[in-house]
Amino acid sequence: MTVLNELDVLVDWKNGLVAPAIHVDEEVYRTEAARVFGRSWLLVGHEQMVPTPGTYITNYMGEVPVIVSRDRRGEIHVLVNKCSHRGNQVCLFDRGKARGFACSYHGWSYGLDGTLNGIPVEDFAYREGVDKSQLGLEKVAKVANYGGLLFATFDAGAPELESWLGEDGRWWLDNLVLSQDLGGLELLPGFHRYHSPGNWKLAAENFFGDTYHVYTATHVAWIGVCVDYMKQGNLAPMIDYPSGTNSTHLNAATGVEPGRTPFGMGMLVMDQEVYKRDYAEAQRLGPEAVEWVEHRFHVRQKAFEGRADWPYGFMHAGMFPNAGLMGFISPLVGRHFLQFHPRGAQAHETWQWTMVEREAPQVVKEVAAQRVFQGQHPAGLIAPDDVENFERILEATVPDRNRTRPFHYGQQLGHETEGPAGYPGQVGPSPSEANQRAFYRHWLELMDRG
Repeated sequence: MTVLNELDVLVDWKNGLVAPAIHVDEEVYRTEAARVFGRSWLLVGHEQMVPTPGTYITNYMGEVPVIVSRDRRGEIHVLVNKCSHRGNQVCLFDRGKARGFACSYHGWSYGLDGTLNGIPVEDFAYREGVDKSQLGLEKVAKVANYGGLLFATFDAGAPELESWLGEDGRWWLDNLVLSQDLGGLELLPGFHRYHSPGNWKLAAENFFGDTYHVYTATHVAWIGVCVDYMKQGNLAPMIDYPSGTNSTHLNAATGVEPGRTPFGMGMLVMDQEVYKRDYAEAQRLGPEAVEWVEHRFHVRQKAFEGRADWPYGFMHAGMFPNAGLMGFISPLVGRHFLQFHPRGAQAHETWQWTMVEREAPQVVKEVAAQRVFQGQHPAGLIAPDDVENFERILEATVPDRNRTRPFHYGQQLGHETEGPAGYPGQVGPSPSEANQRAFYRHWLELMDRG
């Protein structure tokens, strides 16, 4: 029997037991390409990355290189970055502005919408004629824009994006991620990218709400430095991080039932502890910062109709399959959007871009950006800790004898909903591994669907 044929045994999500074989097996990895990445809606960017006609970025959907472009009519396309002639990539740059794309091998040229426009010496090389209308760049089956976030799927039969996200998932995105009632988000320039050992699922499920690692082991060195420096009066951005250490943290998740796409959040704060820290820091930054922090607090409070237990923010979250969110706990932290691109069964790449609240004063935006560079960043104080863990997990689970004894995801089993009532999805205690169980439940459903 192969690992692929034993998934229902190896992934016992109901009891929180998941065998590491699914993170190192090549056949499982190859099957994921079609059944997970080929069927899911995948985050590919933000509309502000392609603001005007002719602008484009390149990205990946699974391991498939794609171009996200805006044509002359303003329509956004997602195109497979592969020439229809002999397979060469036709777009060689991360981002830019162009009239179209041309293959460096034989010179076939394409429009921003993927249309094949030109073939060198066409009349002589194709004497019987060639139907260029059938030889454009492959268009990804569906593209959707949700509050500026761009998603795409290869599956023409996939449900529409809003249905995929679900009513509950859209509620959390609308209310805690997109900041639409506060003027929306503003993109900061550039991507951060780094290659890491370990399967992509390890990184993705870590962001799905694993708060356990933050204070127990992984990031305790950073926390210790923060405590020592704060005692000395050092209030550098990553030292005075507004994490709400005195708050009661919760986890939240949507799509926890079979057949629904999960979206999990960790370190959800439903008290005023972080707001108090934000207000204290704003006083140091100046009156503009104070005014903004107070304004957004009252806007958010009004949105939740005066509930005492309304969600001020969350630390990190995951959208199935491979998108991560971080920094949504405070306006004084940059909003990180991450993608965990698979690079073989035993490696992945993390791509990250950052946004800030558009109408925040410049001093707030600058502090928020500094916290990104100093924290969840390849040269920061947080991300390297996680990368080291993934590398050690890989080394410990690669040997054949170590692949079947399961990882344990049993935290809060049976207690997943013991949190404030009346919110979409389930809200429960933290730390918890309920979100990870939902992640692997949905992964298994897709893998079993055949």
